[in-house]
Amino acid sequence: MRINHIVAGAVFAALVFPLSAQAQRADENAVTSAEDAFGVSIGNQSVGLYSQSSARGFSPQRAGNIRIDGLYFDQQIRWGGGIDNGTVMRVGLSAQSYAFPAPTGIADIQLRRPGDDTAGSVNLSYGPYGGYQAEGEIQTPIIDGKLGVIANVSAGHRKYDWRAPFWSYNVSTLLNWTPSDSVDVVVFGMGLIGEDGEVQPLLFTGGAYAPPRYDRSVYFGQSWADRNRDVYNFGALVNASPADGWRIRAGLFRSINDLRSEYVTFFRDIQLDGSSQLEILRSQPQRAASTSGEVRVSRVFNEGPRQHTFHASVKGRDVLRRFGGSDRISFGATQIGVINPLPKPTFNLSARSRDDVFQITPGLSYVGRWLGVGELSFGIQKTFYDRKVNQPNTPEARTDSKPWLYNATLAINLTEGAALYASYTRGLEESGIAPDTAVNRGEALPASLTEQVDAGIRYRITPQLTAIAGVFEVKKPFFERDAANLFRDVGGVSHRGIELSLSGQPMPGLTVVAGAMLLRARIDGGQSTAGVIGAVPIARPSRNVRLNVQYGPDAWRGFVLTGAIINDGPMYADRANTFKLPSVTTFDLGARYNFNAFGNSASARLQVHNVTNDFSWSVQSSGAYVPSKARRFTVSLVADF
Repeated sequence: MRINHIVAGAVFAALVFPLSAQAQRADENAVTSAEDAFGVSIGNQSVGLYSQSSARGFSPQRAGNIRIDGLYFDQQIRWGGGIDNGTVMRVGLSAQSYAFPAPTGIADIQLRRPGDDTAGSVNLSYGPYGGYQAEGEIQTPIIDGKLGVIANVSAGHRKYDWRAPFWSYNVSTLLNWTPSDSVDVVVFGMGLIGEDGEVQPLLFTGGAYAPPRYDRSVYFGQSWADRNRDVYNFGALVNASPADGWRIRAGLFRSINDLRSEYVTFFRDIQLDGSSQLEILRSQPQRAASTSGEVRVSRVFNEGPRQHTFHASVKGRDVLRRFGGSDRISFGATQIGVINPLPKPTFNLSARSRDDVFQITPGLSYVGRWLGVGELSFGIQKTFYDRKVNQPNTPEARTDSKPWLYNATLAINLTEGAALYASYTRGLEESGIAPDTAVNRGEALPASLTEQVDAGIRYRITPQLTAIAGVFEVKKPFFERDAANLFRDVGGVSHRGIELSLSGQPMPGLTVVAGAMLLRARIDGGQSTAGVIGAVPIARPSRNVRLNVQYGPDAWRGFVLTGAIINDGPMYADRANTFKLPSVTTFDLGARYNFNAFGNSASARLQVHNVTNDFSWSVQSSGAYVPSKARRFTVSLVADF
């Protein structure tokens, strides 16, 4: 509580002793900032269909599609925040402005820049589930017009959706140096510490059925089976224009995920009455660390209404992962949803495994723009991928790949407000290692060649309202256990779908962000054809629908009502396609009040999620069942000074 007292004092000081500038964090709003319905995240606000972990049914992070200010970043764990304007998802037409995209979608982390005056903000929040957090920020010039800094600190005692409490501490800072109008340099660093966070229990049933309902307000794991994590992200970016028509961009990044303590709790063979078998796995400290970056040189030629841009790029990553060294202990019969404290046993841990990945990818691309007519681009890359996995008492597993990758895009302006677009791209992504349950446990799987084609139309209904309709197909190899329990490529998986977006202001005071994705996921050939597994992969809802609305006319003097509808279609929950989970719809409601106090911007917000307290199940790709998040509320106050 001491943290809350300190920050409450800071809020009072901010209101009573205003500085000469506004940090404007109080005005952050994901709904009004969204250019489309494909996904934007600002602070703890998120709207839209997609995120860093999921786009068109796949993971942009695994596909190597995370960017920082447009430059390649091999992220090992989630971004800590505090020094960015948010993360924007780019798919379809909006992704065509990025050089060298890969299939799925691009998640672009957009760094902030400090202003010309000293400013700051304080953010206090309570909830969900009784957790609380305090955040403070300051930005100030060090050398007027040349050098500035942003510093952000937050701390809180929070609760996961499965009600396990944890402490979190985050520190981030960004330094921006502009020695001239043609050079911009950014250096940043952030650290996130998570303490005493018990992991979510993994629920596996004994047949083709979902677990029974239970009280979601109860954490029924073991208090000693906690997870302690340290997360670090560092980087430096340079943007320079050394001569007319020339641009150089470079970024070097370091991302580290250290799990100092790691347990995984399994409830297996769950019956319809909730009885199950408890198993807990403990691992040695786990580590994933990556150095990545990109250097890009661009040459721009202007020819009247036409512009030609040539890019030469080299991007790469060097990754070290330490994993494994685990031991499993079975505790026998238990019941899900019931607190059952057990004494902590002694785990016999073994040596860890090592996973090394080195990849470098040079490439060339061309982008042509014709004002009022359209845009054309194409690119080619040659990637060199090498991976080594070393496990105790097992020969080194090695895989490498050197494919050509290419992409092409086309956009045609039909009218001033309508544009057609189409693109094709080919990529390479990691496929992981064979799981412990397979006979080829720990085998390094070959990297996967992926491809994507999409097309659609964007239409500006009014200057404030835009609609997008598109189709896409993403193809990747599909890895699964075959009839001999060998984890291998058992065929291809394709995600074919339709995505729709409507965003903007249909009338004064009303903002709408509405999106839908209709998905047809199929496993082609191989074990699916042989009847070993079903034709539809598990954990793929047939649709995702997201509707966010915000209404606050000027006459309401800063008062705003918000609402959201979230709908996910049915999905198969077993690989034989004998059991399907039904569709789920939840509703969110909220209110926001933007006001000025003693010359400072401030914002108070109340948000209630899952208003009807719906209880439903979803399933992960591993086959683990996950209950829906219970009804919860969050109250926050942000004050700029």
